[in-house]
Amino acid sequence: MEVEKRIDVTVVRKLLEEGKPFNVIMQEIMKIGHEIVEQHGHVDYQNIDEFLEALSTHSTPLNVIDREIDTNVEGAGRNVVCVKQCTMKDLMKEMSEAGGDDAKVTTVMQGHQLREGEESNFIDIGCYIMQQLRQMMISSIKVGGQYDLNYIHLGCDKGTGKRTVNKGDVEAIHMDQELLNKLLDKYDCVYAISYKEGQ
Repeated sequence: MEVEKRIDVTVVRKLLEEGKPFNVIMQEIMKIGHEIVEQHGHVDYQNIDEFLEALSTHSTPLNVIDREIDTNVEGAGRNVVCVKQCTMKDLMKEMSEAGGDDAKVTTVMQGHQLREGEESNFIDIGCYIMQQLRQMMISSIKVGGQYDLNYIHLGCDKGTGKRTVNKGDVEAIHMDQELLNKLLDKYDCVYAISYKEGQ
């Protein structure tokens, strides 16, 4: 598959620098996501094995979003994806270093309201953006003619001293927490792709 469209981080930089509200930023990001889906999505794989093989060779629509990944990591399960470097990592680091705790980024993050008692499963706005784009792209992929794939965020750690783990989903897929922590020592992000058995 020829990958032409990439995430343009300059769009995110401009929106953050302008201090746009969270919902406006996400509307713009979703437009980018829809463009990528229209250009690369809706691919139909015969079965889950064909899709996972294509994913391991970096030739699926999802690889437009995450260009540096490892699959088939020992002990992690064949549907677990380990991201070597988040697409938004350098931009978020740059903006943070430019203004310390960048007030505009902080304002945007505070604009994302979580329900009371709910923990954030993202480190920064770039992390949240990537999760939304992955879900869009994964949901656009067919297996056996059906849109049955789903994104499951497991955890992220960009080497900033912050780490988030989605404990509920880690337990739900029966992944060992110690293994996930070891993976997050090496990778920026770890997620899984769920699918119907028998596909």
